[in-house]
Amino acid sequence: MSTEIFHPMYYMLLLSVAVFLFTTLIRMKEIYIDKTSPGEDFRHALFPNGSTILKNAQKNHTNLFEYPVYFCAICIIIFVTGNVDAYFVKLAYWYFYLRLAHTIYHIFLNHLIIGGGLPIRAMLWGPALAIMVWMWIRLMGML
Repeated sequence: MSTEIFHPMYYMLLLSVAVFLFTTLIRMKEIYIDKTSPGEDFRHALFPNGSTILKNAQKNHTNLFEYPVYFCAICIIIFVTGNVDAYFVKLAYWYFYLRLAHTIYHIFLNHLIIGGGLPIRAMLWGPALAIMVWMWIRLMGML
């Protein structure tokens, strides 16, 4: 049971790699097939002449190296302190599922609520953040 906490971390890694590969493929398509911009324009992010989907994917890839670092840290700390239980594992999976949904939405749709305002993807990101914060709070209460 104790090592099960690492599975959602592994899936987050796979998600990050998938977004990286997708971004690279879109970038290569835009340079070599669509010829929308010379390769030099794509040397560094942000890509001013890149498509919306490319910009969204690149931003999402960056996002996958922000808060998920704290998620990985809490999973490792839960394991090291011997506090892995079915509830922590379930929370970790739900964090991954919400981040997966956030990634898909961010890259392919990324619409705002009608009339502007809060991005709909925040409704996926917020609960993921709440789960991670709850994992930290719950662990701190066990120590």
